[in-house]
Amino acid sequence: MDIKLSDTPQGPLQGIRVIDITSMITGPLCSQQLGDLGADVIKIEPTHGEISRWMSPPQNAGLTGFYTQMNRNKRSLALDLKNPEGIAIVKKLAETADILVENFRGGVPDRLGIGYEALRKLNDKLIYVSITGFGPTGPYSHKPAYDPIAQGLVGMMHIQGMPFGGKPQLIQSAIVDKTTATTAAGVAMAALYARDRPGGTGKGQRVDVPMIDAWATNSLADMMPVDSFMPNDMQDPAPLAVLRTFETLDGFVVGMALQDNHFTNLCTALECTELLEREGMRNVGERINDFDPWLDAIGEVMKRFTTAELLSRLDAVGVPFGPVKTVREFADDPQAKHNRTIFDAEHPEAGTLRYVRYPGHLSETPAALYKHPPRLGEHSKDILREAGYSDAQIDTLVQGNVVGAM
Repeated sequence: MDIKLSDTPQGPLQGIRVIDITSMITGPLCSQQLGDLGADVIKIEPTHGEISRWMSPPQNAGLTGFYTQMNRNKRSLALDLKNPEGIAIVKKLAETADILVENFRGGVPDRLGIGYEALRKLNDKLIYVSITGFGPTGPYSHKPAYDPIAQGLVGMMHIQGMPFGGKPQLIQSAIVDKTTATTAAGVAMAALYARDRPGGTGKGQRVDVPMIDAWATNSLADMMPVDSFMPNDMQDPAPLAVLRTFETLDGFVVGMALQDNHFTNLCTALECTELLEREGMRNVGERINDFDPWLDAIGEVMKRFTTAELLSRLDAVGVPFGPVKTVREFADDPQAKHNRTIFDAEHPEAGTLRYVRYPGHLSETPAALYKHPPRLGEHSKDILREAGYSDAQIDTLVQGNVVGAM
């Protein structure tokens, strides 16, 4: 990912304007990805700042570490949306925007007067992305939702928990929020293409992305085969038995040796060829029939080796295994460094900031870091001037606490 601070965006979404009225993870990460690709993202947040600005340490130069990871490549406009004048500003900006992203609870935007039906009357080209927990309608639509609630509902927690005595297990990450963010960014770009492609609609549309739908789509594809043909009397989905962590003398590794050539090469490399003749391990059919015996057997063998020696032996014969690293160890991994998966950039006040890159590597229109995360209200006056407000009008809005500005 290129670093082009203060340059004009050159990514594939150059010239696209996004209004981001979101907080926490799903919406901010969605709009950040659009900003990485060159869109002009205007982040609208309360005059006291959205919650991730102050919810967790560390803090530096008006930023928190949490906020920093979700809000680069944006401009900040601090607005009081409880004030009719603040709502009027959102409507003014919506007149010329391409995409608006919001993650209010269902019904809130309509009550504020900035729902899809209100804004489409001002701009029928607007793509209105609404991220909710459960969807805009239905029996749960009025409920607040958080990542663990979606994890519990969709069904994966039982599958995660089966290897741990059957107790349901949460994935220890806001995995649903992040999955929903990436899904929403992709769907927003699909709607943009539908509007602007030759022969396209020429109009925007409403895009609803429920968290439970995004998580189900991204987590259940390999769990649903047992229910592909209905009705059936098969047992509920179970974990993929071949997925296991293996202990070494000084750490852990993960990988697979299911195919006959991989299993043969593993046993040869680790000097345990006697396993090749053991009943239940002689071919892939036997091993698929019962995973535990051969996985347990190679697990015991792996404990004889250090991680480095084990991986060296397996790499030499083409058996796919890799180390289990911490996040900081991953940042120093040679492939991660080559890809610049984790990269550093200098901030004029906060010093060196570390980011995770946009994952797509585009050869002609690469994603880039154009702006560090903004300080609260850093661009309020500039954005309002672009929208046609005079300096006198802006001063009045600031003095009336409708707008927060630096």
